[in-house]
Amino acid sequence: MGQLTVSTPAVRQPVNAWILWEDGVEELLQSQSIARTKLAVGIRFGVPPHQHEVWAWAGAVEGA
Repeated sequence: MGQLTVSTPAVRQPVNAWILWEDGVEELLQSQSIARTKLAVGIRFGVPPHQHEVWAWAGAVEGA
């Protein structure tokens, strides 16, 4: 994330995030916010063993 300050919440917050898959499909997914900067939100979604952790632009995350 370059020189941006990353904060991690003590309690993970449920959010909805727009994810763009590699095949071009966009999907709104229930996720958890696990970190954030002023421009992006780190999110976790899926169920084990298929959990994903990605960064999404802050504008693509609702409820963060």
